[in-house]
Amino acid sequence: MEKINESIKGLVYTLRNSKKFEPNKIFKNRRVAIVGPADSAFDNAYGSYIDDFDYVIRINKTPSSWNPENEKYIGRKTDIWFHSFFENRDSGGGPLDPYIIKNMNIEYLVNPRSSFKAYRRTFNFYRKYQENISVYHLESKVYKDLLYKFPKKLRPTVGFVALYSALKSECEELYITGYTFFKTPYAKGYRDHLLDLDKNKMHFKSQGIHDADLEYQIFKSTIQNHNCKILNIDNKLNEILNS
Repeated sequence: MEKINESIKGLVYTLRNSKKFEPNKIFKNRRVAIVGPADSAFDNAYGSYIDDFDYVIRINKTPSSWNPENEKYIGRKTDIWFHSFFENRDSGGGPLDPYIIKNMNIEYLVNPRSSFKAYRRTFNFYRKYQENISVYHLESKVYKDLLYKFPKKLRPTVGFVALYSALKSECEELYITGYTFFKTPYAKGYRDHLLDLDKNKMHFKSQGIHDADLEYQIFKSTIQNHNCKILNIDNKLNEILNS
């Protein structure tokens, strides 16, 4: 009976609190910073610079692995949290603890897809936590536009969905850090069991649904036609692009 009640409450929360995330509407004429999980985010002490943006986007385990020692490098502010809604620690997005959402004053918790399976994961979140928190699903037009660039059996990573959403918006300024397309390791504390690049590549390949090299090629094409007025990229990604 308890599980039935949890499911009913989860369904009510899903129907009542699921909303659409429209990047261009939200980011239009705003300054946006997106912080990925690569070690390059820690190359410079840009924490205050990042926190000064109108919106700061973080990915999967980044908010849950944050600690005060990180602040001078990657800031503390988290306005938008793109999460896979898989909570397994090894390969998923990590814990979706409502305490993190409330403690970090996260305005948008974003499920990066809008399919039936994505809504089912949202339902599982509400069934588990029973919290009156809004979950935003990326508008299908943006996701389908990106998905069209991938072969049928592949899909973009959560981090790349977030990055692409920002690049295709008409934001005033976009700053990108912590993205190296698996050409450098994760930052320490994110997925420490996959800090070794070769091990991480094998893990990535074994999943069979993502392609980092393809994402890099799509990224290079997208920045040639991005919609932001100003695009700033951290030094490591600039090195990769120019190598």
